[in-house]
Amino acid sequence: MLDVLIRSTLDIVGRTERLIETTKRLLHGGDFDEIEIYELDCEIERLRNVLFAADEAIRSLACKAERLPQTAGEHGLHTTLH
Repeated sequence: MLDVLIRSTLDIVGRTERLIETTKRLLHGGDFDEIEIYELDCEIERLRNVLFAADEAIRSLACKAERLPQTAGEHGLHTTLH
């Protein structure tokens, strides 16, 4: 279950990165005034920051999930943790 969550989240991160790049290309090639471009650039940057944080969090979770069976075995934890 956790591996599905991790793969799905990384897929969302990848899709969002492609969306950001496409939006930036359209933004600079479209018919927007300077203020609209600035505001959209700011929103894109905020989205990129959130995306970076989500990517870091899910990669950290993936690393911890990989170590969980080892840790549980070393400490004699053989039950499901809730």
